[in-house]
Amino acid sequence: MELSTKKKSACSKAEATAKKVLKAGDRVRCTKCPSTKRVFTFSYWDGCWMVSKSGINDYHPVNVDMVNGIAVDFQHYA
Repeated sequence: MELSTKKKSACSKAEATAKKVLKAGDRVRCTKCPSTKRVFTFSYWDGCWMVSKSGINDYHPVNVDMVNGIAVDFQHYA
């Protein structure tokens, strides 16, 4: 299934913004399949994927809703 142009744009914008904001050690809350919220400690980037301190690289910034206890929406930041 191919992503729509609108969704691709949202993903790219979220990724670019998150790369400016996140730093190693940040506590990030992200939605993962099957629509569950996960909290992890951000470590580094693997392409467009955020990697946790434990080495899991299955988190995308378009699904982040909180960083260090503060609500965020990387799709709508300038």
